Amino acid sequence: MAPLKALVLSVGCIAGLAASAQNIQLKRAKSFTVEQSGGRSVTKLRGNVVLQSPEGVFTCDSADWFRNESRFFAYANVRFQAKDGMTVRSRTLEHLNGENYFAGGVTVVDGDQRLETASLRYSTQSRKGQFSQPAKVTTRDGRLTCRRGEFSGATYRFLGSVHWLGSEERVHSEVMEYDADARTARFPQGGTAVTDGDSVAFGQGRAQLQGNRYLQLRGGVQGWGSARSFTAEQLERWTDLDRTQWTGSAHLTDWEKDSTEIWAEVLTITPDSLTARDQAAVRMPSWSGKAEMWRGHRTDSVYVLEGNPVIWSGPYQILAEYFTLMQRGPGDSLWAQGGVHLGEEADSAGRSNQMAAEALQAQLRGRHVARMELETNAQALYYPGSTGDGPVSRMKSARIVLRFADDGTVDTVEFLPSSNGSTAREDAPSYLPGYLDRWGERPSSTDAMSGRK
Repeated sequence: MAPLKALVLSVGCIAGLAASAQNIQLKRAKSFTVEQSGGRSVTKLRGNVVLQSPEGVFTCDSADWFRNESRFFAYANVRFQAKDGMTVRSRTLEHLNGENYFAGGVTVVDGDQRLETASLRYSTQSRKGQFSQPAKVTTRDGRLTCRRGEFSGATYRFLGSVHWLGSEERVHSEVMEYDADARTARFPQGGTAVTDGDSVAFGQGRAQLQGNRYLQLRGGVQGWGSARSFTAEQLERWTDLDRTQWTGSAHLTDWEKDSTEIWAEVLTITPDSLTARDQAAVRMPSWSGKAEMWRGHRTDSVYVLEGNPVIWSGPYQILAEYFTLMQRGPGDSLWAQGGVHLGEEADSAGRSNQMAAEALQAQLRGRHVARMELETNAQALYYPGSTGDGPVSRMKSARIVLRFADDGTVDTVEFLPSSNGSTAREDAPSYLPGYLDRWGERPSSTDAMSGRK
């Protein structure tokens, strides 16, 4: 018997045609032809073809439909419209039992998500897709390119040279996981990022891309910008608040105004403030310091050190209950309050010339101390000679004023005694009450400061 050919029915006659024992239904076609070849029956659909499955509707210009196999091939202007609203377009499609292979200019649109690639494997039943060729993705939170990837519903996994461009950050990584519903992103294998003008290398990361926008980079962070560099275990950035926090052995070098280095366990910066907590250490051109906390108001350059603080400047160590520093004018101004103790190493034996008072004021210029004043119950203990045991001098007065030469050496020392002021000599004293040797804690400059202001 000759094969059945060229059987043409009107659109009205085929609108309800369905294949038994399979889920694809033919809803529309301008014409179809049924052919037998090799024991297989194929229905060739032509013109404005519409096929329906339980998960959505397929349309195309033409298709070869193997009704008994739940299989069809679609050609030209292929489109799948899922019941949940997702749309896939391509030039060709192979469908078999709910599994689909789209090829040629594939575009997937799911809400605000748009994915463009050369080919896509997609299950209409599980809503899982996989693409193995380079892709471009556009979301309401940003854009990206990658080499391959997969998705399941609203959850995407992009792989291979992923370049993400968000509204506030750029990230390059080998893996990015994106949740379109929660609007979050994860970078489990680390990479590099650009945020707040800094380039950052990191081990792992995640981002919240809506509401209170948030970026967290961890696993060992290294960053650099036009005016600063930093390292830490973790960096957190709240973009809407313009707030950045480094945690875990944080070290920041900033040369925007004055060269400044800061070490702390937790370091937080906003446009108006800077706070370093837990063993905070600071180094500037004219002084360095250490305390449990260093708080700064960046707008007017006023900073406070508190919590067992100490400051070093040139050959001097200063102890007090807390310090206030102002960086204005040609130099820095320093105030110390409560149990002030000024020390200067006198000799190799570890002895120190010392001064103590209730308050201290100092001006620092040109990376040197220009003037110091110790006020209220001021005392001094010093060694006249740099060698030998020699006598020491102990003096008490209302105020002690030190003036310094341009090279940082002492020019004059003035003792202004009170009405009960006195001078006494003792044979053995080596310290004043409250003295503590903390020279070993003094932070040293790093190579990053070389050549800076």
